[in-house]
Amino acid sequence: MSTAEEWKQHKLKTLEHLRAATFEFADYTPPSPEWDHDHCEGCWAKFALFDAPEILHSGYFTIVDLGGESEEEPELIRQARESGLKALPKPDTREWVCQECFQTYRVPLSWKPKSEIQT
Repeated sequence: MSTAEEWKQHKLKTLEHLRAATFEFADYTPPSPEWDHDHCEGCWAKFALFDAPEILHSGYFTIVDLGGESEEEPELIRQARESGLKALPKPDTREWVCQECFQTYRVPLSWKPKSEIQT
């Protein structure tokens, strides 16, 4: 398998938790004033309001159910703080996907744009 094919398969596996999700295309907005960016769940491209090389300002997002609210701080956040890094738990349940990943994985993961859902 080629490196490009391995990377594609890795992204497909990473995005599996979003199977059959409904996505909405929108301009990126941070979920809180302290939050300055998010990443594409597939390729890790950066979404933000500020301008810089390779920053995305719009893409597809879906709302995920995190299950029950937990009072316990996530392990990753705890470890980051103990290492002296600034780490905030994500204040919302939006997960972003860039346009390229959306088009590439839309069919294999049965994604639907909200605009195509009939009410």
